[in-house]
Amino acid sequence: MDDVLREALATLGQRIEMAEHERRVAVDEVRALLSEHGGDLHLPHVSALTLLSQPTLGDMVRDA
Repeated sequence: MDDVLREALATLGQRIEMAEHERRVAVDEVRALLSEHGGDLHLPHVSALTLLSQPTLGDMVRDA
């Protein structure tokens, strides 16, 4: 494997790791908002805005 390919793959791996971390942080923030404002929020609307599926949001509400 040449150095250019090795560096490209390592960089992509770092980007994926950072994206996964950012996703976890964002999901935690969505969970906190659902916990705080749950009664005022409608899951289909929140799902459309966050791009999270309704089953995922349903699980988040139960976990909050």
